[in-house]
Amino acid sequence: MEKGELTESYQYTFTGGTTNSYFFTTQTNVIYEIKFVPSTDYFDGYQGLDVDVFEMVIAVADNPGGGRLPADNRTAPTIFEHFFRPNRHALIFICDSSDGRERARFRKFGWWFYHKATMGAYFDLDIAKFDQQITHGDQTILVSLIFSRRHPQQKLIVDIFMALDEGAK
Repeated sequence: MEKGELTESYQYTFTGGTTNSYFFTTQTNVIYEIKFVPSTDYFDGYQGLDVDVFEMVIAVADNPGGGRLPADNRTAPTIFEHFFRPNRHALIFICDSSDGRERARFRKFGWWFYHKATMGAYFDLDIAKFDQQITHGDQTILVSLIFSRRHPQQKLIVDIFMALDEGAK
């Protein structure tokens, strides 16, 4: 188990396991589990592609106050530095649509990335973000790809990601 602390973030505990889990507790005592689940399905069929793809899952492990969670700008940056140290990692972030608030999550995550991740807090990580809307039947799924700009196959990774919607039709 590793413990870490970042500027403008919560102290976290990395428990690892098959879902690469991180846990942290907010100021309002909400406990989050951030999982990085291996998800090679997105890039199957591309021989010679050397990338470790994960799907990020943000789960509330405990909400003692119940009800809707308050906005908290410290949640997103808590584990990014630790997770993105290996240049081979790529992250697929799918906005949860179970409560109809996926567009708000997508905007919030985008705002955080462009105002925090690229402007100081994680500048040394040199990560890039690409967005995509995938149509699946009558549903639109909002997805982001985040990966290291130092990855030697970055153009191929982006090309495959941007073609995901074509494969869903």
